[in-house]
Amino acid sequence: MGGYKPLPISAPMTGLVKERPEFLLTNDAFPSLLNMYVFREKLVRKNGVQLLGRLQRTVTVNNNLVANSFNLISGLPLEPTASITPGTINLVGGTDGSTYTDPALDGVLVATGGTGTGGTINYATGVITITGGGAELITGTVDYYPGLPVMGIRTRELQNSANDQTVFFDQVYAYVFNNSTNSFNEFIPGTTWNLHAGGANASDFFWSTNYWVSQTTIPGTATPLFTTANKKLFWVTNNTGQFGALADPPRITDGVTWYPFYDNATPANTPWAQIDATNYLVNFLSMLPFRGRLLTFNTWEGISAASASNFSNRIRWSTIGNPFIPYSAGPPAMGSWRDDIRGQGGFLDIPTSEDIISVGFVRDNLVIYCERSTWQLRYTGRSISPFQIEKVNSELGGEGPFSAIQFDTSLVGIGDKGIVECDSYKSERIDIKIPDFVFDIKTTNNGAFRVHGIRDFIKRLAFWSIPLSDGYDPKVPSASQIYPNRRLVYNYENDSWALFTDTFTCFGNFQPQSGRNWLNTKLPWIKCKFSWITSQPALIPAILGGNQQGFVMYLIKDDVTTNQPSLYISAITANTTTPTVITVPNHNLISTSGSNSINNIPYVIEISGIPTGTPFDNLNGKVFGISVIDENNLALYKYNSTTQQFSDGQLDVPTTPYIGSGVVTIRENFSIVSKKFNFMDEGQNIQLGYLDILMNATESNNPGAITLKVFLDYNENEATNTLPQNEINDYSPVSNPDTFFNSVIPTTSSSLNNVTGSKFWQRVICPTRGNFLTLQYTFSNSQLAGNEQTKDVQIDSQILWIRKGGRLTQI
Repeated sequence: MGGYKPLPISAPMTGLVKERPEFLLTNDAFPSLLNMYVFREKLVRKNGVQLLGRLQRTVTVNNNLVANSFNLISGLPLEPTASITPGTINLVGGTDGSTYTDPALDGVLVATGGTGTGGTINYATGVITITGGGAELITGTVDYYPGLPVMGIRTRELQNSANDQTVFFDQVYAYVFNNSTNSFNEFIPGTTWNLHAGGANASDFFWSTNYWVSQTTIPGTATPLFTTANKKLFWVTNNTGQFGALADPPRITDGVTWYPFYDNATPANTPWAQIDATNYLVNFLSMLPFRGRLLTFNTWEGISAASASNFSNRIRWSTIGNPFIPYSAGPPAMGSWRDDIRGQGGFLDIPTSEDIISVGFVRDNLVIYCERSTWQLRYTGRSISPFQIEKVNSELGGEGPFSAIQFDTSLVGIGDKGIVECDSYKSERIDIKIPDFVFDIKTTNNGAFRVHGIRDFIKRLAFWSIPLSDGYDPKVPSASQIYPNRRLVYNYENDSWALFTDTFTCFGNFQPQSGRNWLNTKLPWIKCKFSWITSQPALIPAILGGNQQGFVMYLIKDDVTTNQPSLYISAITANTTTPTVITVPNHNLISTSGSNSINNIPYVIEISGIPTGTPFDNLNGKVFGISVIDENNLALYKYNSTTQQFSDGQLDVPTTPYIGSGVVTIRENFSIVSKKFNFMDEGQNIQLGYLDILMNATESNNPGAITLKVFLDYNENEATNTLPQNEINDYSPVSNPDTFFNSVIPTTSSSLNNVTGSKFWQRVICPTRGNFLTLQYTFSNSQLAGNEQTKDVQIDSQILWIRKGGRLTQI
C-alpha cells in the first residue's frame, strides 16, 4: 500500500448540501444524508420512534343482534377506518344474561355468568357473532381505534405550573393519555369536530393557546358559562370558517366541558363574540395572548357563520383582561370584541392582499408571516390604537401555519422562496446549503399546510414534516399523495441539515406522568431495545409525532435505535401463485426495489401482532420487502440470499378471514453519500487504497455491520466493490465475487487482537481508481433483513488512504 497518503475527515460540521457540484463540496459535506445527521461533530443514525399509543375511544353498544351477528363498525356506526381494540369487549346478552369478553385477545369471545356458549369478534371488520340461541339484545361497551390522522398535539396548562396536560386531536375527537391504563381516552366525550366531507385527507389542523380563567357565569349576567371557577382556559380552533354553517367554531374548555366561542346555531348564547350591532367574530385561523389582550388572526366575521366573510389580513383583539364581556348597546355600552369603543376591542388590517399564514413571538413583538411577506406587530401603549404593524420583508413569507418554530431570538418558518428566519427587525433565508429544497415541497392536497415544525431544546435540533414531491411511490396517484414523507432536520448548533424518511402529520410535547416499567410496556421483552433505567423518565417533556393512522410516537429517545409499530393492517389477501397482499390504509411507503439507489434507500417492513393461532399468524416476526400496488395495498416479498434481493413472493394458502390486530414496523435503512473526491486541481485521477473508519462498537456475541459502496465517476448505479462489478472473471458458471476487497464493515473488535473498548477503527480494503470517487455508507438488503439493522450506527472519523492515479482523460 505504499504511496498512499491519509485524507482525514474528522469533526464533521457541514452536513447535507444540495444543488452544488458534488466535486466542489467540502470533505465533510454530503449531497445525500438520509436517516443520519451531524450531531456534535460526529455522524449519528436517527433514533427509532417509540410507540406511546394509538388514539382510541369507548362506545356503548345497544343493538339487537339479528341472527346472532352484528357489525360494530357499520352498525353503530363508527368511522370506515375504525378497528376494534383487542381486549376491550365487555358485552352482556339480554336473553341469556351472559357477559362476553375476549381475554385472550385472539378474537374468541368467552361467555360467563349465563347460558351463553361464547362467540367471535373480527377486530378488523367489526363483525361480532354470538354462538348458541337466537337473536338477543346486547348491551355494553367496546373500545376502538378510529384510525383517523392525528391533527394536533397541543399543550394545556393546568393549575400546577410544573405539570401540563397534552390534548391530542384527530379530525373528529379529542383525547388525553391515561397513565393508569397506558392508553388513550376521549377527552370530554360528547363534543366532536366535523370532517366537512374531507375524509382522511382533510387538513383542519388544530391551533391552541392558554388564556384567562373560567367563570361560572358571564360577568354582569346570570347566563351560565363554565362549570368551574378560576380554572385555566384552553382555546382551540381548526381554521374551518370556509365551511360556513358546517364550520367548527373555536372552542374553549376548563377541562370539564367544551364551550363554543361563537355558537353557530344560537349566536345569542355567545354574546361576547358580537363586534357591533349585527356582526360577530365567527372564526379565525389562530390566536395568541399579547399585552393583556387576546389577538385573533385571519378572521371570519358576519351576521352568521353561513354568511361570514373572510378578512384574511385582519388582526382583531379583545379588551384588556376579559374576552367574555357580552355585547351591550348600552348604556353602558360594552363588549369584549367591539371596535367602536375606545379602549375596548379593535382590529387592524395589514396593508396587503396576502393572507396571514403564521404568527409567533420574538422578544416583545409578534412576527407575522403572510404568504409572501413578513411583518411585525408592536405594542404602542395607546388605548385608542394599542398596536401598529410594520413591514419587515416584502419578499419572504410563510406557507404553513405550523411551519414556524419559535427560537430564543427569532421565528423560523418555511415559505415559498426558502426557509426564513425573522428576528423582528430583518428576515432572511437560512437554507443556503439546500437553496432549492422548498421548491420540491408538494403544494397540491394542501401540502403547504401539512408542514409542521417543532424544536428539540436538548439536542438543539429543529424538525419539519415535509410532503416532498419526489418522495412518493410512482404507483400512488397524485391525488393520493397526501401525507408528509420526510422529516427535515436542522441542527442550529452547527447550521447543518439532514433528511429522515418518516411520516408524521403533526408534532407536540408530552409530559409522561410515570416512568417506563414492565407493566406499562406493551412489548415482548426481546423487542425492548432500550435501557429500562433511562427510558421515558416521568415528568420530563418529550417530543411526540402523530401519523396518518392515529399512532402517536416518541421521536427523541437516545437508547432507542429501531422503530416500534406505526401502521396497522386492515386486511390480508392470500394467494398460492402471487405474493400475499396486505392492506395498510394510506401507508405512504415506497417499493423496496424502486428505492434502492445511491440517492434513496430500500423500504423494508416487519409484521407483528396477529394473534397466535389465527389466520396469517405465520407472518409475525418476518421481514419483507414491499411492492406498492396503490396507496393502500402492499405485496410482500421475502429476502433471497442468492440474489441478495427481496425477490421471493410470500405465498399463503387462502384461508378463513384475517381477524385483525396486525401491525407494521418500518425497518429503516440509512444512507450517507460523500462528495466526489478528486485530484481535479492537479489534472489527475484519484486512486483509493483503503479506508479506516472509527465507529461505535457492538457486542462480540451480538455483532453489527454496515455496508460501504464505492462508485466511480458519475456511474451512481453500480458500486465497484459489490456484485456484479466485483465479479472475478474465471469463466465459472457460479458467481464468484472478489471478497478480499470487502464492502462489509463490522462494528466489533478484530478477532486478531484482544483489545476491548467502546469504539474501534475498522479497515476496508478497496483499491480502485477513477476521475471521481463517491462513498456510500448504508445497510445492504441482507443487513436490513438481519440483526444488523437493529444496531446503532455512529461514525466519529474517517481516513481515506489515497494517491494520484494518472491522467484524467479516458483515451
